[in-house]
Formats: sequence, structure tokens, C-alpha cells
Amino acid sequence: MTDEEIRQAWAWDPDMTWPTDEELAEFDLVIPAKARREMAAARAAAKQKSEAAADDEPAKPKDAAE
Repeated sequence: MTDEEIRQAWAWDPDMTWPTDEELAEFDLVIPAKARREMAAARAAAKQKSEAAADDEPAKPKDAAE
């Protein structure tokens, strides 16, 4: 559903109200365990790929000013 469709569905019910910014600030974002595992696996794969790419790069010459 789009946001507009949700608003229309709620419009008929006088007991339903949109949460205020203060109420929204109190909410805790909960990410399901499966999604957390998938994100961790994606981060690990990206890290491994970047490390492998760094190992394949030729060594840069050191600056004479060092």
C-alpha cells in the first residue's frame, strides 16, 4: 500500500491517529534476525572482496618526504 492508501484506510476510523514526532522518537527499530544475518554476511563478503583487491594492488612507492 502507498502512504496515501494507508491514510485513506485510516480516515474512516475516528479512533485512529497518526503518531506524533515525539511518539515516533520513542519507537525502537527492530530488525528481524534473518535480515541481520543477511546484512552481516553481505558486509563480510564486501570486506573480504576489498581485502582481496587490496592484496592484488601493486605496492605504492613510498614518498621521499616520509
